[in-house]
Amino acid sequence: MKAAPAKFEEIVFEDIVTTLKKVPKARLGVVRDLVHALAAPQAKNGQHKVRTRGKDSLVDTPFCGMWADREDIADEQTFARQLRLRVEERGDRSKNVR
Repeated sequence: MKAAPAKFEEIVFEDIVTTLKKVPKARLGVVRDLVHALAAPQAKNGQHKVRTRGKDSLVDTPFCGMWADREDIADEQTFARQLRLRVEERGDRSKNVR
């Protein structure tokens, strides 16, 4: 008799835990900050959440300003837009991997 397939959420959670075990200890604080930011409640019905620069703010993490010293990025908005376009054109290659 075949075992019942695991729930999608369980598989995703196990994958996250496995990946987190590979994260260097020096980066765990950044991961924690990112997870807290992702877990924050979202605004409902078109309401905008007031952003604060508190303890859980991404502005206070190493993510903010990580490209500040790059001389090859003159305009951050244009650079970000070009990155998004490249990703959209590329598609999700993981679906094609067998």
